[in-house]
Amino acid sequence: MMLNFSQTSVDIDGVQTDILVQPFADRIFVLITQVGKVGNLIQVSMPSTAPLVASGASDPFDPMDSLPTPPATIQLQSLLGSTSSEHLQTLHSLYAAQTATLVWLTEDVGSDRRSIIVGIALRKFSAATVDELNEQERRMFRGTMRTLMSMLK
Repeated sequence: MMLNFSQTSVDIDGVQTDILVQPFADRIFVLITQVGKVGNLIQVSMPSTAPLVASGASDPFDPMDSLPTPPATIQLQSLLGSTSSEHLQTLHSLYAAQTATLVWLTEDVGSDRRSIIVGIALRKFSAATVDELNEQERRMFRGTMRTLMSMLK
């Protein structure tokens, strides 16, 4: 299946979230913004020889269960922008890796796997520890990934 341009604007947990998917010949651009800016740009790539397998747990009551686990061979490279904390960097990396995995599993390209450029600009929430997402960040992530999955179908 070849991806087409799509965009949507949704309210996720009271926060307006805009998502755009724009395929190009050599890359796919995905923008996830809650502040109307492109924000931090991260390129996500993976060797074409690495297998991409849809994997996930099987608890139907956990909305995160339906998300495939990003492959261990995934490579993240910051292209533009930065985050203000280690916690936000981890959060952006999580968004980028999961976004790319969803796109790759949707796009049937065989060994010609395109890099994914993810633009992420998230609204700041109350401080969480570096190692842990707070509950609001978890809800935002789940809602964003569910919306992206429905856009890619």
